[in-house]
Amino acid sequence: MRGMLSHAFTRIYFDDEAAANAEDPVLQSVPAERRDTLIARRETGPAGVAYRFDIRMQGPQETVFFDL
Repeated sequence: MRGMLSHAFTRIYFDDEAAANAEDPVLQSVPAERRDTLIARRETGPAGVAYRFDIRMQGPQETVFFDL
């Protein structure tokens, strides 16, 4: 993001690890309506299986960032 002079920290969780995600204290500390921004989605394509994780720096689906 242009003009951003400090680091941004986030985490990635995987959609096929629902049990582990449900027990993760950091993920559970994020408001339920924002947790989706931290979940990588499993996709299958011509190259095989991969995970998609989009980072959005601002806007309605802005990724959750943490103050460290």
